[in-house]
Amino acid sequence: KPNEEYEEEGFKAIDLHDGDVTENVTREVTEDKIIYTATDSLGNTTRVERKIPYDDRVAPELTLEGGEEIEWTYAVPYEDDFYAEDDVDGDITDKVVVTGKVNAGELGDYILTYEVSDGYGNTTKAERIVHVVEKDNGQYVYLTFDDGPYKYTERLLDILDKYNVKVTFFVTAWYGYQDMIGEEFRRGHSVGVHTYYHKYEEIYSSTEAFWEDFEQMQNVIVAQTGQRTSLMRFPGGSSNRISQEYCDGIMTALVQQAEDKGYTYFDWNVMSGDAGQTTDSREVAQNIIDAIQSRTHSVVLCHDVKEYTIDAIEEVILYCLKNGYTLLPLTEGSPTMHHRINN
Repeated sequence: KPNEEYEEEGFKAIDLHDGDVTENVTREVTEDKIIYTATDSLGNTTRVERKIPYDDRVAPELTLEGGEEIEWTYAVPYEDDFYAEDDVDGDITDKVVVTGKVNAGELGDYILTYEVSDGYGNTTKAERIVHVVEKDNGQYVYLTFDDGPYKYTERLLDILDKYNVKVTFFVTAWYGYQDMIGEEFRRGHSVGVHTYYHKYEEIYSSTEAFWEDFEQMQNVIVAQTGQRTSLMRFPGGSSNRISQEYCDGIMTALVQQAEDKGYTYFDWNVMSGDAGQTTDSREVAQNIIDAIQSRTHSVVLCHDVKEYTIDAIEEVILYCLKNGYTLLPLTEGSPTMHHRINN
C-alpha cells in the first residue's frame, strides 16, 4: 500500500567460487525499488533491482452524521454534517462533492448526493433524504421590543429576516431613527405605540398628557406605515408604581380609557433581564429560554436599544425553532398578559 514500508520477502546470493554470499548482500531502498548488491571475495559485484509498485484499491469511508434520512426544522438554515476518511490519504472531507440543496424555508423532502474520491481514483457515493418539517410543541412565543428604534434595530431586522420570524415593536421617537418604523412594518412586523418622549414625569402627569404624547407617537407611525395602530404598551407596564409619584390613580384611569378608545395594551410574562438586570447577551438568551419552557404563551420583554440583546436573539430564535415553539407577532387577539394595576 502507499505510505507503507515494503516488507522484505527474502533474497539469496550464490557465487561459483565462494558459495553462499547472502550475508554480503547490501540493500538500498529508494522510493519505488530496492537495489540489492552482492560482492564475492574477489570484488566481483552483481546488482539486482526489485521494483515496488504501490497501489491502493480501498475506497474512502464516507459518513453522514445523523444517517441517510433525517428531519430538519423549518426556517432553520440547513447545516450539513459529514466526513470522509481514506486509509491512505487520511481526512479528505474537503474533497466531498455534494449535489442538491435543502431549502429550509419551504416544507418538503430534499435529496442530497455525496461523492468523494481518493488519490488513486477509488470512489465512494452516498445519498441522504432531508425532510423539512414544521415542529409544533403547542407553545407560543411573542418577542417584543420596546424603546426603539435605535441604531441596532436594522441588524435585528436582518436577523429576523434570516429565520423568517416576525415580532412586535413598541416604538418611541426617543432616539430618532423613525424611518426604521416604516422598515419594521414593511418587513411584516407588528408596530405598537409605546411613548413619544418616554419621560415618566411628563406622560404620567395627567391622563391628558398621556394621550397627547400617545397621539404624537401615533402620528409618527401613520407617517411611516400609512395607518394607525391599535396596539400599545404602557411605559413601565400597566403595573408600574412610578406613575404614582406624578398622579395618583392614573394607571387605573388609563387602562379603562385605552379600552374605551379601542386600544389593546400588552404587558409581558417573560423578562429578558435587559432592563437593568444584566448586560450579558448569553444571560439574556438563557433568561428567555428558561422562562418560556414552563409557559404555553410567552410574551417576552426585550429592548432593541440594547446591543447585547440583539446579540442574544439569534440563539433564542434557534432554540425556539429547533424545539417546536411557534414565534408570532402580537395582534389584537393575542394574549395580553395584563399585570395587576398598582396605581
